[in-house]
Amino acid sequence: MAARKSRIADRGTGTTRSAATARDRRARAVLAAETDRQLDDLIRRRLALPVEARMNFLRRRLPGGGSSL
Repeated sequence: MAARKSRIADRGTGTTRSAATARDRRARAVLAAETDRQLDDLIRRRLALPVEARMNFLRRRLPGGGSSL
């Protein structure tokens, strides 16, 4: 009896294709919202840094030592 129940459970939930696509759309919407939240968090963290740390990609090293913008 237990083997029969496990085979039935392996077949899936029995949801229709439209229910599965609706679930996929909801999952994508949740994922998009989370991605947007993470991007906002990254922007806030970088803006919280001092200007020197945020803009270090503009700095160029000089041959004799030192650097300039």
